[in-house]
Amino acid sequence: MKKKTLAVLLAISCSLSMAACGASGGEDTEAISRADEAREELEKEFSEEAPEEEVEEKPEEVPDETGPEEEVKDEPEDDEKEIKKTTSMPSDLSDDLYDFQISIDGTVYQFPMWYSDFEALGWEYDGDDTEKLSSNQYSVAEIWTKDGFKIYAEFANLSMNSVSFSESMVAGIELNKYGLEGCDWEILLPGGIQYGVSNADDIKEAYGEPSRDFDSDLYYMMSYELDYYREVTLYVFKEEGVLLEVELENLVELEGADNSIDETVPELVEAYKAPKSLGDDFYAYTAQMEGVVYSLPCPVSVMLENGFTIDTAKSDSEVAAGGSGWVDLRYNNQTLHTMVKNYADYATTVENCFVVSMESSVNGPKFDLVFPGGIKVGDSEDAVKKATADFNCEVDTSDSGYTYYEVSDPNGSTLNRYTIVCKDGSVCTLDIQNSEEPEY
Repeated sequence: MKKKTLAVLLAISCSLSMAACGASGGEDTEAISRADEAREELEKEFSEEAPEEEVEEKPEEVPDETGPEEEVKDEPEDDEKEIKKTTSMPSDLSDDLYDFQISIDGTVYQFPMWYSDFEALGWEYDGDDTEKLSSNQYSVAEIWTKDGFKIYAEFANLSMNSVSFSESMVAGIELNKYGLEGCDWEILLPGGIQYGVSNADDIKEAYGEPSRDFDSDLYYMMSYELDYYREVTLYVFKEEGVLLEVELENLVELEGADNSIDETVPELVEAYKAPKSLGDDFYAYTAQMEGVVYSLPCPVSVMLENGFTIDTAKSDSEVAAGGSGWVDLRYNNQTLHTMVKNYADYATTVENCFVVSMESSVNGPKFDLVFPGGIKVGDSEDAVKKATADFNCEVDTSDSGYTYYEVSDPNGSTLNRYTIVCKDGSVCTLDIQNSEEPEY
């Protein structure tokens, strides 16, 4: 099982576009190209499997003592309990493939649908439904069983807040001949296409030419795509000559999703303590900006306490659970445009998020930014070499005369790093970024 972020997170501003240090033309292009590479690297990291979160088991509720005169109602049977969220399910199968419906054993399924509604149709989830999905995250290949047969489902959370699997949407399903071997259910798609009966010509006659297809020795695949994460993919197996695998996915938000904003200050923000000194350790991810030493990531609220202000017109006001946003922080006529992370499991205001990058450049923003070892804009390249000599530092010199010193902890992600850009023997750009969730 793998959890993935649905919306590719915007890359942390690498600031390498500032590395041109007054240059133009090819030199600017080179700096921007390096920033693009950083963005691609960041997108790759954020698409990897998300860490599983521990869910505290809730204690069993004990009913209040009501006394002998108060009537105590019997607990309703399981099938009488009110389902928290209900999806409106059609009684008849649509003729439009892009209504994302399928009829299984006489019941029409409409995707997406709530987990509770899918479960109510007799399916049993073969997993831990207390696992969490952050905002805009989904999980594929979740196994469900019914009457001894197996299918796969896709869970998704498009709300602003983290939810458990049991509170998520079932955004799609996969049925195949391996999980349904020996099954006699009638499975129908719009337009009369039937699992185990229809062939490739039948499918094309019903739906037209596919958006994309693929012909292999094992099967012929036809995908009908409406939009990103909204498609129906059909597999006609060569040996049997009929449709024996269906993948249906429709990631759109259902009515009733929890998009509330909680302004409670997260414990992680309250636990932040500023470093006592800048020091010389490049693995500590500390930096001094405008006379104050910070450890990155650092809370937005801490920077506000130290004199920065938010340009609300150019900043996000709230950020989803586990998500990212952007903020413009102003100080002394300079603007720090930076990505922020919300490490809480609830959506909150941008003030409760963490700044993950800082920068300064001869071309602006021109902050008083100092790196470990006392490195700042205008220092000599020799000073940079001396300060980084004992650390994991990659050096890259371009044809246009820029030298990039990238220092990162060898035990961590290369995306979390200091970048020092030199031109003509002196520092012209400083950039630090670290999006790793802090541990206090």
